[in-house]
Amino acid sequence: MATGIKTGGRTKGTPNRNTTETREFIQNIVNNELTWIEDLLAELTPKERIDAVIKLLPYIVPKTSEVSIIEPETPRKILIKVNRRKE
Repeated sequence: MATGIKTGGRTKGTPNRNTTETREFIQNIVNNELTWIEDLLAELTPKERIDAVIKLLPYIVPKTSEVSIIEPETPRKILIKVNRRKE
């Protein structure tokens, strides 16, 4: 049964070792490939080179999003007139 009390495992805020090792491994691969990327791009046709650069752009230039400012409407005064019949 679950008691809600943590009895083992990582303490809160401790990074996962497997995740850290995987990220470092991938970072090393990417760093090694970056030394060759200029030569590899030069071997591509112009269309292939542009496609490759376009695919890399999101990692360098952040995507922009439209921002709009909505000004609050000024409150309106509403007058309700009630006509009562005289009986």
